[in-house]
Amino acid sequence: MTRLSGIIAATTLASGGAALTLDVSDPASIKDAAAQVAKGIFAYHDPNSTAGQFTQPEPWFWWLSGSAWNGLMDYTIYTGDTTYQADILSAISKNLGPNYDFIPTDQASWEANDDQVYWVYNALTAMEYGFEALPCEKSKANTVGDCANSWLAIATHAFEDFVARWDKDSATCGGGLKWQYTPTANGYYYKNSVSNGGFFQTAARLARYTGNATYSHWAKKVWNWSTSVGFVSSDFHVFDGAGDDNNANCTAIDQDEWSYNIAAYLHGAAHMYAYTNCSTWESRVKGLLGAAQKTFFGPTDAAPNVMYEQKCELDSTCDFDETSFKASLARWLGKTAVLVPSVRDSIQTLLEASAKGAASSCSGYDNSTCGIQWYTNSFDGQSDLGVELSALEVIQSLLATSAPKFAVAS
Repeated sequence: MTRLSGIIAATTLASGGAALTLDVSDPASIKDAAAQVAKGIFAYHDPNSTAGQFTQPEPWFWWLSGSAWNGLMDYTIYTGDTTYQADILSAISKNLGPNYDFIPTDQASWEANDDQVYWVYNALTAMEYGFEALPCEKSKANTVGDCANSWLAIATHAFEDFVARWDKDSATCGGGLKWQYTPTANGYYYKNSVSNGGFFQTAARLARYTGNATYSHWAKKVWNWSTSVGFVSSDFHVFDGAGDDNNANCTAIDQDEWSYNIAAYLHGAAHMYAYTNCSTWESRVKGLLGAAQKTFFGPTDAAPNVMYEQKCELDSTCDFDETSFKASLARWLGKTAVLVPSVRDSIQTLLEASAKGAASSCSGYDNSTCGIQWYTNSFDGQSDLGVELSALEVIQSLLATSAPKFAVAS
């Protein structure tokens, strides 16, 4: 029996046990609960996996491993527990690629913009919280400081990739990144919110950290394009994307709403508010938060503030990709509460209710295996890497407001 299959067996056998204990008003209890769930995530760790060092079933998602490492980085920052720090740094280093921008050779034949940006979020998080640096590597092509693999340099290299692709892709739809940047890839003729929201957030986070107006310019440009084309609606709902082939020109919007799409724009807008102190960005944050609350909270009347993935969770059809989307919303809600004080109380209410529900679903594998339906107050029988990551992020995001302050470049 492999370790992964052993976990699944343990889940089945232990799901009837007592749930994970969580007192949302006690930081020590939150840290203890997060530690248990982090163990459940790391049980999937496999240094030899080409899926970014986490074991996943086919079809595996490299981007999801990037998100999982970001979750464990958040855990390390919020709790001070360095259990996973060496593995985080190792995985990031091995997936940087020759140009230090998260385009490793193993993924280059099919990697998309959204895959790349979910690894870039690791560099941005590390940059913002002063996470341990990678051993310095020099490169003649690097123009950002002395080390080509500094957190700022890595994020900047990826930003420059997105700018170049935007310019190339602007022949259709008046701008916007394509989902895939390889012309032969399935999805090349589709522009989506997760890619463009990721570019927007990257630019916004670099703007706030560096104070460089170039990044702010691009954040505003991506936001304005996203609203003009209809990916972000006038009432702040965020839709999946649109095709740009055969003169489609992004006119037929796929109006599916997924939690990680609105999350990307929400956190980018929060950084723009922190950078500009402009009421317009604060209003956008509030609009996006309101739309997120209407769409992704309240699966039942009895659970009005509990998060759920509305497209697939109620009928238990979320696939291995989609089970992780709530992790992004939880992660960036917590950080948005730090950057935009006027929404802190509203966000805290949502996170507390959702974290309680998530903890009540964790009853397998020594209380480190969690379920997806947090409104049931029990383990629902579905658990995978994405489910575990979502539970971890919603619990540990309760610590975001007491974490070290977001840094700015010195």
